[in-house]
Amino acid sequence: MEPIVQLWLKASIKAHDFISRSWWEARAQDMRELYLPLSDVLVVAIDDASGELVGFAALIENVLAALFVLPGWERRGIGSRLLELIRKLRADLCLTVYERNCRAVTFYTKHGFVKVGRRIEEATGQAEWVMALRPADAHS
Repeated sequence: MEPIVQLWLKASIKAHDFISRSWWEARAQDMRELYLPLSDVLVVAIDDASGELVGFAALIENVLAALFVLPGWERRGIGSRLLELIRKLRADLCLTVYERNCRAVTFYTKHGFVKVGRRIEEATGQAEWVMALRPADAHS
């Protein structure tokens, strides 16, 4: 579990530079003891050459609760492969993503998700998009 938490922390700090590093560090314990154990499915990506954990995705029912790639390993198709595996497990998927995380919003849009709502996350005060698979894409 600890390598997953450390990957999550590094990736969260990098992807969400609009939220302080200390805020993320303070949430590591919750990730370790609450969020990851609540996951129904946890899919990991391991680099064949080094054996290093380079990405993971977590599902809670039909919610894609987490999809993170280790900084330095982005744009190598890892996130796309993780999402492809997740989509084989769940026909209907939804997620939330920070509005200011434009790279993630673009990634999910490219993979068939559409914005279905907007909300303010209570813990950070940040705006989030609620996204879901387009109906035509849900069974592909």
